[in-house]
Amino acid sequence: MKKTLLAAALLAGFAGAASAQSSVTLYGVLDGGVRYQNWNLSSGPFSRVDISTSSIAVVSGTQSTSRFGVRGVEDLGSGNQAVWNLEGQVNVNDGTAGSVGTWQRTSIVGLQNNAWGRVDIGRQLNLAFKFAGGPIDSAFAVNAPIINISGVMGITAVRQNNMIMYQSPSLSGFKVGAQYSFNTGLATNRQLTTGGAAADASQGSSFDTGNNMRNIAGAVSYTNGGIYLTGVYDQFTPASNTISGQNGTKVTSWIVAGAYDAKVVKIGAAYNQVRGGLIQGQSTTSVSSDITNPFGAGGIVFADGAGTNAWNINASAPVGANGTVMAAYQGQAHTGIVSDVGGATQLTWGLGYSYKFTNRTNVYAIYSYVNNFQGIAGLSGNTATVGLRHAF
Repeated sequence: MKKTLLAAALLAGFAGAASAQSSVTLYGVLDGGVRYQNWNLSSGPFSRVDISTSSIAVVSGTQSTSRFGVRGVEDLGSGNQAVWNLEGQVNVNDGTAGSVGTWQRTSIVGLQNNAWGRVDIGRQLNLAFKFAGGPIDSAFAVNAPIINISGVMGITAVRQNNMIMYQSPSLSGFKVGAQYSFNTGLATNRQLTTGGAAADASQGSSFDTGNNMRNIAGAVSYTNGGIYLTGVYDQFTPASNTISGQNGTKVTSWIVAGAYDAKVVKIGAAYNQVRGGLIQGQSTTSVSSDITNPFGAGGIVFADGAGTNAWNINASAPVGANGTVMAAYQGQAHTGIVSDVGGATQLTWGLGYSYKFTNRTNVYAIYSYVNNFQGIAGLSGNTATVGLRHAF
């Protein structure tokens, strides 16, 4: 109630148009910490020199991305409600916003009803995140660098533009979702057999719907007590005015996952396959300019015959009244024959601890180790972060 009144006072433009049945809520998360990271790689096909580099720095958003948002609900009668949400990233280390846009995390308007579900229009998290990533990765909340589940699975394309999404209500524990993006806004790359990933250049106007990268996805979940099961399918279609589009290449991804909350411990497991290319959310750009990264700087890589198999196992358990310990192990292996893909299996494990002062404020420490990062044989790194997180 206090948050609603505060939002109404600060955002008079929103609140002035609200009726007695409407609510406007201001919310956010501030997460800052200090991180140590080191990387090592011997000279070879992906590096001109031996690399041994490290850094220590103030960082933002390790346990949860620092953010600022406002959302609202208006009662339309007959059980129908209009809903909207604007949410942007805030980097507490330097005060800047996210690089994509002011409301890069969420920008939606929609309708919902307890009887038939919810429809949203705009930029938002995808079904893979909402049905698999978030509910499954209870340990590191799909956010901690290197060890997060998003780093190895198709969940990496977590936000898409120009999307229509439907989510059903829960029916006897079952829930379904469907989404379609007319233009994902994601970076497009193609994997070349003679060199690294390169932009798949457009050959004409993007006005035509077919000249945009599109996505279609479906998801289903089942909840019964402490048991949660889900399956998600995604398909990315390249712009028809690109080389990938002319070749008819499509990237597909499916995820099967489950979690069980036994109160004394919560465990999650997920398996993912990507075919027809790669869905990469991390890059080696920040490690060293001497590394030749076969995957470019992320994005959707359309490459017939290429793919990945990935898995994640995680657990979290309460320790005392306010503490939580976290652990995860995950991997990603490349499939297919594409000559410039390193192909080494990436293996990662992580440990963490969080102590809750209140329901809004906690401190944490997270450590992770990765070998063959991004499939580059021998590229290993250690990451350790301590931080403070406050939600309002």
